[in-house]
Amino acid sequence: MKKNTRTTNAVEILHQRYIGDDADRKASLEAERVNAEVAQMIYELRQEAGLSQKELADLIGTTQSVISRLEDADYEGHSLSMLSRIAKALNKHLNVKIASKDPDVETFRYVFSRVVQGLRRERGLKVDEFSEKSGIDQREIIAMERNIGYRPKPRTLYKLSQFFEISQRKLAILAGAIVDIPRPFREEASKFAAKAESFSNLSPEEKRTLDEFVKFLKTEDRDG
Repeated sequence: MKKNTRTTNAVEILHQRYIGDDADRKASLEAERVNAEVAQMIYELRQEAGLSQKELADLIGTTQSVISRLEDADYEGHSLSMLSRIAKALNKHLNVKIASKDPDVETFRYVFSRVVQGLRRERGLKVDEFSEKSGIDQREIIAMERNIGYRPKPRTLYKLSQFFEISQRKLAILAGAIVDIPRPFREEASKFAAKAESFSNLSPEEKRTLDEFVKFLKTEDRDG
């Protein structure tokens, strides 16, 4: 009897489902991720400095509308010169780095967004309700659920860990904050990604998939 061949690698599954061999789509997805990460970084640095958009604009000699565009995840006009001006105004150092990419990072971040969204929906919470109960800003919740390139703050990971009673270290791995990833964790995350959809309706099958993975996340960190 002929066996059915299944793709078990979660990254391949995700790419086949949403991107395939479309080179333009791949490039577009990467560009969208970079734009979103840069926009979020500018927003967080400004918030950390306690500045309004207009106040930051005044510091670097531009307008509030320019800062607003720079903090928009869909904006494509970021430049190194502008980022350098912002970094200097906020007493930061701009560091540009090109490094090899772990092929599983995209999978982990996808899983992270699905887990956060799934657990919120499982508890019947709207974004504003989840924000109020967890103490996490609504904007950050939306970013975590919709942007797989988003990297939450350590404080946010702590709040998620406390609210859902799951391992903070494992959440950090999924969010891309830890690069030393044990094999068992890679395998469990890949299995989850291969089964997970958007969890928009949280069907019985999706709920089982979520519950099984959350059970793994709640186990002690003996092997990751």
